[in-house]
Amino acid sequence: MKKITLFALIFSALLISGMVQSQNVGEVARYASEQLNGSARYQAMGGAFGALGGDLSSISNNPAGSSVFAFNEAGATIGVQSFSTDANYLGGFSNVEKSSFDISQAGFVLVLANSSSKWDKVAFGFNTQTVNNFDKNLFAKGTNFNRGLEDYFLQNASGIPFNTFDFNNNPDDEYSFLGSRFGYATQQAYMGLYTYAITYDDVNDMYIADGLVNEGIDQTHEYNTSGKQQRYTLNFSGRYMKQLSLGFNINIYAIDYAAYKATSDNYLDEASSLSQAFFQQDLNTFGTGLSFQFGAIFKATDMLRFGANYTSPTYYELEDEYTEGLETYFVDSTGASQRAAIYPNIVNLNGPYKIKTAGKIQGSAALVLGKKGILSVDYGKKNYGSSTVTLPYADDTNALNSDINSTLDDATYLRVGGEGRIGDLSLRAGYWHEQSPYKNKAIMDDFSGFSLGMGIRFGSGSLDLAYTKSTQEYAQQLYYTGLTDSASINENTGQVVLTYNVRF
Repeated sequence: MKKITLFALIFSALLISGMVQSQNVGEVARYASEQLNGSARYQAMGGAFGALGGDLSSISNNPAGSSVFAFNEAGATIGVQSFSTDANYLGGFSNVEKSSFDISQAGFVLVLANSSSKWDKVAFGFNTQTVNNFDKNLFAKGTNFNRGLEDYFLQNASGIPFNTFDFNNNPDDEYSFLGSRFGYATQQAYMGLYTYAITYDDVNDMYIADGLVNEGIDQTHEYNTSGKQQRYTLNFSGRYMKQLSLGFNINIYAIDYAAYKATSDNYLDEASSLSQAFFQQDLNTFGTGLSFQFGAIFKATDMLRFGANYTSPTYYELEDEYTEGLETYFVDSTGASQRAAIYPNIVNLNGPYKIKTAGKIQGSAALVLGKKGILSVDYGKKNYGSSTVTLPYADDTNALNSDINSTLDDATYLRVGGEGRIGDLSLRAGYWHEQSPYKNKAIMDDFSGFSLGMGIRFGSGSLDLAYTKSTQEYAQQLYYTGLTDSASINENTGQVVLTYNVRF
């Protein structure tokens, strides 16, 4: 069965982990979402520190938390994080695992006390911690009876005049020229034509894909990512009349994201002109961001505390670099088997472009049961739908922002944590649940997890240990056009962290 394209290029904005083009709804959601990271005590209590403070990671939650410290304090956290990814793609099941080591948190707080003033305490703090660890792998495999890589290149070629391409030119030069002059889709069309993944019918003036799908296509898809999103927090807070703490943060973010994406097709129909195709892409995204936080903690009684804080949207400026290559095996017009490949020695550059991710508001409450323990809860809301992207061209910007508004929604989250104390030993547990940022839960479901931990104090130091476990289900769409099938993913994340703090 031959496939032809006579219609305009169709874009799908419901992409979870976009490759290129990388500026999409999925990228906005990725950098606005946060994994549970930080000190071991913070993680063991599910991050529910909005009304507590007194922990180095808590100042990244509520900036008023630094003035709760009784002493100067410094600490750092090391940990091992593991991802286990189950994929169901067109009836094929697969699993991959990956682990990584990280110094995930470090910081300090300096406290200045003045008992003769109504502002009896001021504090200055710095904390850095991992927001998202991108070190994970995904592998999906299945038999596709509807479409293959050729459909991806066919759709990209739609509407592009064939005389746009010069096949007598050096492939690297032509690929570079087409990208700079006409854009990404034209580059993809050229690669498909160069390798005979698609062909051109000059009689009917149309692009054709000769692969036969009647017997199916054995299809594999890899998506391996690495890098992380790091936050650096500069903090100031003060306490008034020993009851009300107010704080302010400046948050600086650094993003270093790398992705390797590869799809392989093996046509099972022996009569198919196209027998195999392999397409790979490498993407690197890097840049910085900035946000602000305001927070308050009110000590209503010795037992009861309330907290509230606001986090502004984060303003990122990002750049992309990507390379790619395509290789095919096919039967030519004489019936001979041939191989064609193009791996341009070209690094494509996108950007700089700007992203404004979701801001959030949060309310918190805590019960402090003397030296026996703590119960704490945070409840907040992120406005993902107000996220925006600014691209070089106004039409692209307007179209993508319209997709963001129609695809993403407000999302609430709940964090609950508890701590019981037996002398210098503390036992902890936590739970958190966050709604999906997507209006369509089939794209990404809600996110939840639990944590356990313990800690011990000795002299001026303390040692804390935590274990966290979380689960996320989402749909991994292969490409934004043409080959738009999705794999159903169940991602399990486990983490063990150890924190050492010293008071001085």
